[in-house]
Order: sequence, then structure tokens, then C-alpha cells
Amino acid sequence: MPRTSREDVVITGVSCRFAESPDTGAFWRTIMQRRAMFTPLALGGGEGKVRQSSENLADKSVCGAVTTLFDLPFPTHSAQLHDLYAYDPSDQHIQRAMTAGENQDVFFIVQLTIDALRDSGYTVSSLPTDRVSLCLGYVPQFNAASVNWLQHTLFLDQTVEVIHKFFPHADPGQLVGVRAQLSSSLPKPSSYAFMSAFNCSMAAWVAHLLGLAGPSTLLEGGGGSAHQAIQSAMDDLLMRRSDIAIAGSVQPPLNLPMLQGLSGAMTFSRAKRLQPFSRESDGTLPGEGGAVFVLKRLKDALQQNDNIYAIVRSTGIVAASLEHRWKVSLSPRQMERTVGRALRKADLTPDLISYIEAHGGGVPHIDQTELDVLQKVFGERKATSPRVGVGAVKGNVGNTLWAAGAASFLKAVLAIYHRVLPPNVEIEKPYPRLASAKSPLYLLTEARPWVRGGKSAPRRAGVMAVDFTGTSAAAVLEEYRG
Repeated sequence: MPRTSREDVVITGVSCRFAESPDTGAFWRTIMQRRAMFTPLALGGGEGKVRQSSENLADKSVCGAVTTLFDLPFPTHSAQLHDLYAYDPSDQHIQRAMTAGENQDVFFIVQLTIDALRDSGYTVSSLPTDRVSLCLGYVPQFNAASVNWLQHTLFLDQTVEVIHKFFPHADPGQLVGVRAQLSSSLPKPSSYAFMSAFNCSMAAWVAHLLGLAGPSTLLEGGGGSAHQAIQSAMDDLLMRRSDIAIAGSVQPPLNLPMLQGLSGAMTFSRAKRLQPFSRESDGTLPGEGGAVFVLKRLKDALQQNDNIYAIVRSTGIVAASLEHRWKVSLSPRQMERTVGRALRKADLTPDLISYIEAHGGGVPHIDQTELDVLQKVFGERKATSPRVGVGAVKGNVGNTLWAAGAASFLKAVLAIYHRVLPPNVEIEKPYPRLASAKSPLYLLTEARPWVRGGKSAPRRAGVMAVDFTGTSAAAVLEEYRG
């Protein structure tokens, strides 16, 4: 749609929870102080078990033993939510007792949504609920409800069969008793727990708890889920399906089965912190958390005297390419198409962008591809041209997987709002091109005033996202200067 005939969509409310960041203020301080929030990973027996897995793999490699997916190394450190994976009962007014076998993610997401609405000047009771849409990026592989349901059914049956195999002369009544004892040790299932086990119902469940009657959508866009959720929210607003659109993505607390599965698809680092764009980086480190955004049409936000964080000019999303034997591949051409699509939809040229919140996940070949593409998009720097600052929030709060794009989006939004080019975490041995005077890009090693601005040259940022499946996304944000 041509820029002259398109309405602007703005962000009027934000919320988040990431490692040691209970709100957006703490998140911004983490960035400005260049803090890395990684702590030893403790899953299913603690850090020792995680470390032992990596050591065992090395031993097997030396001995020539065949390893399985479950023997692959996974990280010893991550950026974890810990006690921030919680909700405020006084906000949610839950009318029933919850069981340990329910999926608690729904209440975490509801809390993030309430916080974002509050930041936008609303309470749940003051919302025009039939004119509010919700789009949520959320697709964890396992949750407490789905695992508990399988434990009560399939897993118990299999366990009893295994016991019977090893003790074929056992009395059938004893086996029935063993099954009953095992079942009683598990959280008691309920209809609520069964419903919360289905990820596909999460958006509808959140909308139900908040009393929202507009469209509710769940999507799976990997690391670019936030980009796709925000694009869906913009579509709802511009097509008049809603007057307020809520969008976000969440990565709940990680568990051992998920990390073991991801170790076969992602390159995890053996280090204690993640270093985007470092020559010594050997992979990424996971994180947990999520962010939610409230969006409106600019005209409505101005009429209602809303606080405006930023204008969302555009998004661009390109699906993964499949090459030999259906192996997912990220190509420079694909990422270049993604950036070009976002720029064309925003009706902008690269020289009008002054900050890039990069994917920067710490995986060497992806980081290098991203820099190659950005270098090509912005071209060789001329003597009079300003350089483009580059940063990556994953160095602070980890690669938050399905919420990775949300963390990047939030950092760029806050940078525009505070008019500051935010610093990156300290990086040992950054790629030389980021220090070259001929390069259009430079690594932000300290906070800088974002001097470019005003109606004639508003501050603009690009936000990148790359999923481990190969899908890439980009967005363009712009400051609002009334």
C-alpha cells in the first residue's frame, strides 16, 4: 500500500519480563549498564548434570562411541526468569484453585498483557472489549499440563508394561496398585488442565480471562514471532477489525527436554555469556521472557492523548529456503530480500536508518551473514555519510527463542523513545569491519545521544530477527514528533 494512502500505527503501551527485568524500566537499565544476565543453568539435577552431559560427549567422541541426540551438548548458562515467572493475583482475580498440572504460562501472559494495557492508560474493566484484538507468538514444545496429562495416561501404561516385562510373575493386583500409587504422586488432572495443555487454545484462553471479544490469534513465527504478531495487529487496526491491538511473544521457562531437542538444531555456546559479533563467539545462549505491545492508529492515539513510544512503519518477513535433503538454510539473498521488503513497505531508503537492532545471536556464520547483508544494503560509506550504529540485545538477556524478536523490538522502541543509541554488551575481539572507517556500520560500545531527529529527519531504527528454522524478519520503527 503506498505510503501516501496508509495510516500510521503507533505503540502506546509496553511491558516485559526478562532475566532480572521485572518491567521495561529495569530492562532499559540492564541495556544502558551493559549487563549480561546469564546464570548457571539448573535443570533436572542442576548445573552439575548439565556440565556432565557435555563432558560425556567429549569422552564418547574420543572413544569413538556413537552418540544420540540426547548426548549432544547443551549450554551451561542461560538468562533465566527465576521468580519473575509469576503473576499478581490481585490483578487477575482468579476465581478458582489452580493445580500444579495446569499450564501456568497463560497467567504469565495475562499478567504481561495487563501490564502493557496499564502502561497504555487502560485497566481491563475500562477496555472497549469488543474492539480489542490479540495476536500472540507462543508455541512451546512442552508445558506442565501436556506433560502431566501424558504422565497420567500413556506414560503410566508404559511404565506398568515395563515393570511387567521385568517381573512377569508379578500379581496383576500388585501392578494395579503400583499404577495407582504412581498416579497419586502426580498433580491431579482437571478439565482446566486438559484445556491448557493445548497450545492452540492459548490466545483464546488469554482473551477469555481478559474478557476480550475481538479477534484472538496464535501464531508460530519462531524468533520472528513478534514481527508477525505486530504485523497481524497492524492489519487488524488498518482493516478496522479492532481499535486497540495487543501483540507480543513469550518464551516460558526452559526445560531439559526442550534444550536437548534444540541442541540438534542450534549451535549452543560453551561460554558463560553470549557475545554477538565477536570473532571468539562459538554459539548462542538461551534466555526466557516475553514482551507485549499495545498498538493503535495514530489518529486515535492523538485524539485520546496517549503516550506514543514509536511509529511502526513496516515489517518484512521471508520464509526459510529448503536446500539439499530438506535441510533449512539461511542465505544472504533471503535476508537481503527481508530487509528490502521492510524498506520498500516503509517507503524509505537505507540512508534514512541510523540504528540497527540486529539479530546478533552469537552463531558465527549467521552473524557474519547478517553483517554481509547490512554492509551490502547500506553500501560503502562515503566521507560525509553518517555511520549506522549496530547492537544486539541477546548479549544482555540471551536468545529468548520465540520471544527473541520481542526483546529486540522492545529495545529499539525504548531507544527511540529515550532518544539514545544504546550500548552493546562488552565484546572481546569484535569483527574488524565494525571498527573500519570505511564500513557503514559500527558497534555501539557506549551510550550516545541520538542527535538525529525532528520532523524533517526523525529517528529511525531497523529491527532484525532470524529463526533457527531459517525464516528472517525485519521491521522499521520511527519516532513520532508532533
